[in-house]
Amino acid sequence: MSNNRKTKTATASAKGSGTSFRQSRDTKKDKYYFLNSLAGIVKALEGKYTIVDLRNDSCVTGKIVQVHGRMNIEMEDVVYYDSKGNEYVFSSFFLSERNIRYVHIPKRTSSTKLIKKQLRTVFFKPKTQKQKKTFKGKRAENYNEKILQEAYAKK
Repeated sequence: MSNNRKTKTATASAKGSGTSFRQSRDTKKDKYYFLNSLAGIVKALEGKYTIVDLRNDSCVTGKIVQVHGRMNIEMEDVVYYDSKGNEYVFSSFFLSERNIRYVHIPKRTSSTKLIKKQLRTVFFKPKTQKQKKTFKGKRAENYNEKILQEAYAKK
């Protein structure tokens, strides 16, 4: 790193709205965007360190904390490099989707694995509890067992 590194302790954001976008769930609209755009790949990079190139020829390096449906990105442990080569350190950073030019996928990461991971997280719904069998289900199981026993008895 160069000697002109400056440290900042405040949170940087693209518009300075002052609101936190950390939510535990994604909305239906966010899921739609993740499945129908490349934002899903960036979403799968959550928790990993990467480089994001911005439209004004600057770049940001850090850990992706959260990605929203329209590809707004929250990062932490960030180093911001402006177009003149100056470095600024931030503890957290918010990138608006309109300022992003490229998101670099780390070298050891497969893009197809990222897509599969994202699809699994969107479509996988963990079972909360075991379903009780209904009368119809029990009757069907008994009927299937009876048919199998008759089939094996004939042999």
